[in-house]
Amino acid sequence: MDNCLIDINELSRRLSIAKGTLYNWVSQGKLPFKKIGRCVRFDWDEIEEKLLGRSTMDTASRR
Repeated sequence: MDNCLIDINELSRRLSIAKGTLYNWVSQGKLPFKKIGRCVRFDWDEIEEKLLGRSTMDTASRR
């Protein structure tokens, strides 16, 4: 998709997973994330690799 960082609301919408669950996964180290100040942001490509088993090459070929 796009190569920008998304917030917890967008990630929750894209994955259809509750925000509370995502925050738990962040604290347990199950999700790759970036901390910007007090904000948690996610790189969609990294999330696809980690959770959906898609490689970066698969993602790039769909663009």
